[in-house]
Amino acid sequence: MKKFKLVTLLGIRPDYIRMFKLIKLLDEGQKEHNYEHILVHSGQHYDPELFGNFLKDLNIRTPDIDLGIGLTLKERGVNNYAAQTALLDERVYEMLEKVKPDAVMYLGDTNTVLSSVIVARYGLPVIHLEAGGRSFDWRMPEEKCRIVIDHLSDALYSYLPRYKELLLAEGIADFRVLAIGNIIMDAVNEWKDKIAESRVLATVGVENKKFILTTIHREENISKKEILENKLKDMLKFSEEKGLPIVFPVMPRTWNNIEKFGLGGLIENKAFIKTKPLGFFDFLRLEAEARLIVSDSGTVQEEALIVGTPCVITRRSTERPETISAGATILEGFEGEGTLYAKMAEAWDMKTDWDRTILNPEGGSPSERVFEDLMSKIQEGYFGKSRDYENIKNNSFVRKAYSKKI
Repeated sequence: MKKFKLVTLLGIRPDYIRMFKLIKLLDEGQKEHNYEHILVHSGQHYDPELFGNFLKDLNIRTPDIDLGIGLTLKERGVNNYAAQTALLDERVYEMLEKVKPDAVMYLGDTNTVLSSVIVARYGLPVIHLEAGGRSFDWRMPEEKCRIVIDHLSDALYSYLPRYKELLLAEGIADFRVLAIGNIIMDAVNEWKDKIAESRVLATVGVENKKFILTTIHREENISKKEILENKLKDMLKFSEEKGLPIVFPVMPRTWNNIEKFGLGGLIENKAFIKTKPLGFFDFLRLEAEARLIVSDSGTVQEEALIVGTPCVITRRSTERPETISAGATILEGFEGEGTLYAKMAEAWDMKTDWDRTILNPEGGSPSERVFEDLMSKIQEGYFGKSRDYENIKNNSFVRKAYSKKI
């Protein structure tokens, strides 16, 4: 019997953090379940700080194939999403021709998932973890990516039932979607001891609950001077009022825009403790020990809920409103001078007795639920027939297209 070939195609550091346990399960289960698992890295993150060293730190194996997208573009002196997507499509096609997989699995909403268009066009099933997130903020590049891959996917794993409900409302068939819980829980549970061992507070020079932690990296927050300047000014004002420093791991693109807009003077203020991007263990320790977090990262939003630190989401909307419902985070809303400051003041007095199980209400391991469902689908031949008429005929539009009686 021919072995089923499953490719997992990831592109950035947070994807590997979330997928670490599922990658191990898929590697370990190959012989028992008669399939082959190939791990492919798109190369969207490629330098040591954003990709290389953390694989070793987290004991995640080296990918079988590296498409080298980021490094190639750097060598060509090109840095835009169109060039990245074009090169990614070309190299994914070459990988499909060489590997001949039976399905390709993605996680998340980065540019890497846009190559699912090539996979689907090639005639292969697409699998998507983290399906159904919607911010309804059309400025976000990630929002386009989410919609594209969800509507191309044959199997979708959503974190919570509300994400599944959203997908069904968009017309995606019920049989394609399974709510499995948020797999970030697996990562935090696995590495909680190493997180506790981190000495990052001493390295950075801060004390427990006597600092604010911030990250800003999203395009809609850093691509316009007025928006970025307002956020930095509001954080600085709040920091000076409370007498607490702000630990600010600065992403390269954020730093470049700060310099381009002439805002360097703001973050040269002694209130800001600037660092390079941090490793997973160090950053989680800072999240757990901070008095307040201000971030535009969806992952940070989830982690803040888990570790029990109030968080202001410095965005207009969020694809993860469950953290707000739990009382763990506050949304900044539409940007303006003073809006972030006001929300930081509100979050300062938040109680931290929220339900920390809300991200994984069923308990257990979300990664194990995905693995078990994938094995069932592979054994039942699901991916060879998911688009067959018999599986989609419950939709009246489908029946009409096939000239069947409605």
